[in-house]
Amino acid sequence: VGQQRPVPRAGAWRERKRGLPFLLSVGAGGVALRTGAHPVAVAHVVAASGLIVLSVIDLDLYLLPKRIVYPVMFGTGALLAVAALIDGDGLALRRAVLSGFAGFAALAVLHIISPRGMGFGDVRLAGLIGLDLGWIGAQQVVIGIFSGFVFGAVVGLALMVARRKKGGDAVPFGPSLAAPPPP
Repeated sequence: VGQQRPVPRAGAWRERKRGLPFLLSVGAGGVALRTGAHPVAVAHVVAASGLIVLSVIDLDLYLLPKRIVYPVMFGTGALLAVAALIDGDGLALRRAVLSGFAGFAALAVLHIISPRGMGFGDVRLAGLIGLDLGWIGAQQVVIGIFSGFVFGAVVGLALMVARRKKGGDAVPFGPSLAAPPPP
């Protein structure tokens, strides 16, 4: 049996992140503006808020806690199901669920190939992103996840040019993956 990695305590971290509610408000406002008054807006706000919180945690702790990822994912899925019932749009819900599985599976393959290069938290996060963007369309999922890789590469290169990181240093991928895709 392998050794368990110690999980960092979040209490001190929370004290340092007093500005997080403001960031969540800005994120929620941006999602509401982008989606309008459509019933699915609530699901997108939950997903965006969760992605912001997870990004901040990942930047600080190099960790995407499943205690946050799973409730956000299941909450988003439940809200998308409600939106599908209200709108009578089962096709969008099916596409979202399949996209969530596809995002998870795509990054799971990368994790299996290189577990040190792709953490399993990033795999779970891709499932959430696939679920959320899948409501809009399968193309948005592909663009969203691919743009996360491009953004991550740009950030990694910039950090190496600035000599803040070396080639083998870890860089949290969650924030790049969670960054909004281009319109």
